[in-house]
Amino acid sequence: MTPGKTLVLAAALALLAAGMGCAHKKSGQKPAEVITAEEALRRSQDAMARHQLQKAKTILQKVQFTTAERPVYEPLVRLALADATYYIGDDLSLIEARSKYLDFVTLYGDHPRAPYAQFQTGMCSVKQIISATHDQAQTQTAIDDFAEIDKRWPNSPYARAARQFVAKGHDALAEHEFIIGTFYRKKKAYEAAVERYRALLETYPKYRNKDKVFYWLGWTLLQQRNDAQARVYLGEVDTGYPKSQYAPLARKLLVDSAKKEGVKLDVQAAPKGS
Repeated sequence: MTPGKTLVLAAALALLAAGMGCAHKKSGQKPAEVITAEEALRRSQDAMARHQLQKAKTILQKVQFTTAERPVYEPLVRLALADATYYIGDDLSLIEARSKYLDFVTLYGDHPRAPYAQFQTGMCSVKQIISATHDQAQTQTAIDDFAEIDKRWPNSPYARAARQFVAKGHDALAEHEFIIGTFYRKKKAYEAAVERYRALLETYPKYRNKDKVFYWLGWTLLQQRNDAQARVYLGEVDTGYPKSQYAPLARKLLVDSAKKEGVKLDVQAAPKGS
């Protein structure tokens, strides 16, 4: 055999040996772990208790359901996976978790845990709200999420809390409107400010801080020389919110306006300590 052929043969044998070695290693690898649903839930709960949320997700994603397991355990695994994703807490995880909770409600609307999944859908939306100064589309989404509980599961333990979140959401929307109205007022765009304040009062009658809206609406109307209408709103502060920080300011404006126009007023006395 020539030296050249010897080298070619040696190289071929080396490649063959290497391939056999790889095959040996592959054959020696452990097969992918298959976890029963029950075991996955137990292990994921333990990981979540230790705040090992990514580990919990990984465990739950490995589940391969048997035909017998699927009806009972698939909903529970889906919900546990949504929970693990939710508690990671960053924006992308909240978006992913909300999608998983909504999928659960869509697929298992009659499941005993469906009201919880819908409540968590709302919580995902709440956690993405920045502040009342920003666009409030996410606040409206949260309101819609929580309102769904009262529509579909009014007797659920989550219904009362959901109603409270709806009320808070409406307050946030109202506050956003107030901020916009105040922006216009400070720019001396009084007509636009009046429109915003009035729309707020009409749209959100249960807003908890209506005293400041009444006051600034009255103040703005005075700037437009609409004293008669201004006194209506300032009077709301005086009679309806006598302990408000705006009450003494409203009384002063009421008295000044009445004197200017020769109108007799019955202004509430300031409460003690105000």
